[in-house]
Amino acid sequence: MSKSNLHIEDRLGRLLSKVGDMSFRRRVLTVCQYLDPAPGDLILDAGCGEGFISIVLENVYGCRVVGLDADREILGQGISRKKGGGGNSWLIGDVTKLPFDDAVFDGVICSEVLEHVDDDLAAVRELGRVLKPGGALAVTVPCLNYPGLWDPLNRVRESLGLGHFSSESGFWGGLWTFHIRLYTLEELRGVVTRSEAFEIDLVEGLTRYCLPFNHVILWTLKQMYMRLPATGATHKSMEKFEYDDSGGSSLPARLAAFGLRVCLAIDAWNDRDQNPEKPCVSLALRAVKRVA
Repeated sequence: MSKSNLHIEDRLGRLLSKVGDMSFRRRVLTVCQYLDPAPGDLILDAGCGEGFISIVLENVYGCRVVGLDADREILGQGISRKKGGGGNSWLIGDVTKLPFDDAVFDGVICSEVLEHVDDDLAAVRELGRVLKPGGALAVTVPCLNYPGLWDPLNRVRESLGLGHFSSESGFWGGLWTFHIRLYTLEELRGVVTRSEAFEIDLVEGLTRYCLPFNHVILWTLKQMYMRLPATGATHKSMEKFEYDDSGGSSLPARLAAFGLRVCLAIDAWNDRDQNPEKPCVSLALRAVKRVA
């Protein structure tokens, strides 16, 4: 392995050191791999949320990143971080009406965004418009064929013909929370193909193996985390943006580190099987913009 690759792995390991959501962690690694970014590349992180992937691209790969999101509040949380990224730009915007000229970006990320958009085809067409010919698009979406252990409450309801809980149901909403739709493999391929801008290069299934009741655990931990003081050791031990803070040897830090090791051990099984036709939490797609 080259020194450059070792440096990237070391930097990625540091930035991901407090990411306890294995599905999110795998999505970050996958979209970065799909883009194969080079220093100086201009990347659009469409629907960036708090901007964690934007920060990874800048700090690990030396990219220039534009993070765009329609939610002013969550974007503001990302901008306000000390590690907000001095080289990144942050914009409020609509992924179906991007405020950029044609063929501007070397690469585009759209991770866990299309399921929130009324017109997902319009969004994909816009992403194609602003991407340079030959540039890569990295997409992830939640999978309709998700593992029962990830969200057992909705899976049981669906198996009984009762449908899923309302997307606005919080804890009960599970994987459907705030999502207009989940995607089948055919639906994801279809929306990218219909945009007429891309050649699909690869589709994979991410996170097939997980802790039993994984989503319930994550939801509960998130509620606990949101009630902790931002300056507390427990909060810092669970906050992914606090990757420069080791957390010390406090009990919360030790428990968080142990929990992360357990999750990583289970997640390692996901390297063995990324067949998108099998149950998985997310579908990941890499496409390349056609050269005229």
